[in-house]
Amino acid sequence: MSGTTTDDDATLSAECIVGQQHGYGTVHDMCRQTKDIPLPYGRGLLLQPRCTCICHRHRKADAS
Repeated sequence: MSGTTTDDDATLSAECIVGQQHGYGTVHDMCRQTKDIPLPYGRGLLLQPRCTCICHRHRKADAS
């Protein structure tokens, strides 16, 4: 287990985690985890949280 893990790492998408590795920067552009996906009838529980990568933080979840 690495000592460099932060709470933010827990909600990074797989694409953004791989995209941080040298030579894999283009994988980062494939991230589809740009908004929260609520659990149906979950009363606010999330099935999948949005990616917390710094380039996605400025995006707001759609209020559909």
